[in-house]
Amino acid sequence: MAEPFDDAEIDAIRSVTPGCRDELIHLNHAGSSLPPQAVLDAQIAHLHREATIGGYEAAMEAADRDEAVYDSIATMLGAGRRDIARFEHATAAWNAAFWSLPFRRGQRIITHDHDYGANAVAYLHAAALHDLTIERLPNDPSGAVDVEALAERLGEPDEVAVVSLAWIPTNGGLINPAAAVGAVTRAAGVPFLLDGCQAVGQLAIDVDEIACDFLSGTGRKYLRGPRGTGLLYVRPSILDRIVPAQPDHHGADWTTLDTYEFAPGATRFEHWEYSHANWLGLGAAVDEALRLGLDRIQATVTRRGDDLRARLVDLGMTVHDEGRATCGIVTASHPFVDATSLSEQLRARGINTSVTHIGSSRFDVERRGLPPMLRLSVHCTTTTDELDRTVATLADLTH
Repeated sequence: MAEPFDDAEIDAIRSVTPGCRDELIHLNHAGSSLPPQAVLDAQIAHLHREATIGGYEAAMEAADRDEAVYDSIATMLGAGRRDIARFEHATAAWNAAFWSLPFRRGQRIITHDHDYGANAVAYLHAAALHDLTIERLPNDPSGAVDVEALAERLGEPDEVAVVSLAWIPTNGGLINPAAAVGAVTRAAGVPFLLDGCQAVGQLAIDVDEIACDFLSGTGRKYLRGPRGTGLLYVRPSILDRIVPAQPDHHGADWTTLDTYEFAPGATRFEHWEYSHANWLGLGAAVDEALRLGLDRIQATVTRRGDDLRARLVDLGMTVHDEGRATCGIVTASHPFVDATSLSEQLRARGINTSVTHIGSSRFDVERRGLPPMLRLSVHCTTTTDELDRTVATLADLTH
């Protein structure tokens, strides 16, 4: 494990992050993080060029920088340049992968109780359209996905359309064993779709080590990038088994009046139109994460998350997080004060948090009988002083 950032290093990171200021404690990084100045500069500079010379002209001027974003993302994921596709958000990226799969009547979609609401709705819709079965894997004793149970259910791989997993769920603090799942799915030859929405920017990632066929992610969360940005990794070996559901004349070449050919690599999933300013901002965010080191970001976030859990337990709150490995997302409830009231009162005092909602994780909420929970998500910019002040404020609000 890498060394967490020390206080001086955290101060330096905060000094180039405009939102990091004494009057605000931002503990909603799992919702949308605070971008560094470099991200704002990249976005604003390009928007200014669009306004002064024209959108098409600004895009041509920035073509090399635009292309470099793919290289940065590929470096971050341990992938190749052609394995990366850009999207306007993580759900669009995930859906592009999911709906490219060749579903056959009677097949199973294998997932886990921690999957995200948007993904679950897609499973239900696909099941209705293609007469599929949704199969939810059990948990191991820690609350993570049971990999041995998955291996048993892949005995007839042709019966399985996809194994789909949220690496880090929207609540519960869990880090699922993605690489162990990847080893099992690769051995069986079953497509593995990994939702990395909360993981990208928080964890050090190597897609070859994980052995996923797809990995979707967003810019606005732990990458500290712009809202309205997403990414998709596509393993080259899966390309001959899938068909993009909604190609355009960028993702495919219109070769004759009656024919077309898909673009090489993951580009076939992209559409021509997108926000160049946001894409450049995402590149700046990825470059900043690479400069800091994803392994050190992960170590710092893990330490802060564990620290916060212990403080909340000492305060008399119930922490609902699961897993042997936990992340920077901390979910808790109080026996007497509801989560919505706590979040609203914290926000009034300059402390940003969020509240979990059943529509985002109904599988998990109903299985565990969870109440609405206060979600506090830390980052490498979070200081111990901010945790002190947050817990002191919670103590004041709950006593």
